[in-house]
Amino acid sequence: MYESIVAKLSQPKARTLARASMRLAAMVRASEAPAALRLTVMGLSFPGPVGLAAGFDKLGTLYPSLPPLGFGFAEIGSVIPLPELRCSHGLDAVTAILSRYPRPHPIPLGVSIGMNRKTSSARMIEGYLVCMQGFWKYADYIALNLGVRAGADLHLPEHRATLRGVLAAAKNEQTRMVREHGLHHPLVVKVDQTRGYTDALLDCVREFSFDGLILSSDARKGEEGEVLASLERVVKTLEIPVISVGGIRTPQDVSDRLAAGAALVQIYSGLVQSGPLLLQRINHRLATASQETQSSGGPQTRRCT
Repeated sequence: MYESIVAKLSQPKARTLARASMRLAAMVRASEAPAALRLTVMGLSFPGPVGLAAGFDKLGTLYPSLPPLGFGFAEIGSVIPLPELRCSHGLDAVTAILSRYPRPHPIPLGVSIGMNRKTSSARMIEGYLVCMQGFWKYADYIALNLGVRAGADLHLPEHRATLRGVLAAAKNEQTRMVREHGLHHPLVVKVDQTRGYTDALLDCVREFSFDGLILSSDARKGEEGEVLASLERVVKTLEIPVISVGGIRTPQDVSDRLAAGAALVQIYSGLVQSGPLLLQRINHRLATASQETQSSGGPQTRRCT
């Protein structure tokens, strides 16, 4: 029923319907992630491996509705230092919302930060650091979004020098913030596989010892095999937790990404297409598979630190 209604709507209206449905579902039908799905990644405890992708809840206003729906974590944004006229929201607006939420958070809360396309290299570094400083006491992890569709494509080869400058500065700032506040937050890098990424970028992520990588890849029909193969290669290359996002619409898609080595999975398009009950179907499938594995004496649920 839900999917047939969504099929008749434009994408903006479908997203609005999905958000409204999630708020309503959280109030009337709570279904938190099963205990069997709990895992530890990057030193954080996740109730389940499936989270909300950045872009769906840019300001963080939907966050309180997510734990009752079975989400294991959420990532908001992307956020930039100052607001823009279009779709990007500034640091102050988002921190004002996040400051209302009690700590510790019921599920890990990540913040994706990015820059617009016109930002100079020098100002770009400053912008990332300002956002890290502003979100340090509100986020559980911070993601450097290098492939914002309206922003600078730092993962492209021609921006390699700027990329190294940004990543080096961000890691130095993470070390400084930990020392100053006595509070460690994982720092991850997000790249968009569909827009091209280079081995040089993966080398930088490994060289500067980032805590994780978010690999975005919107798999179209017939391309899922290529996406899974690429995911497996990146997981083996980096040997750090990889979060897979993009083109995930069904419980089978989630299972496939986890089987390919993803530590966590983020969904967006599947929620727009199928609504909030999708999480219950995903978590039921994963919990059932976990129970079957344990009863057969197979390996226990994987933990990625």
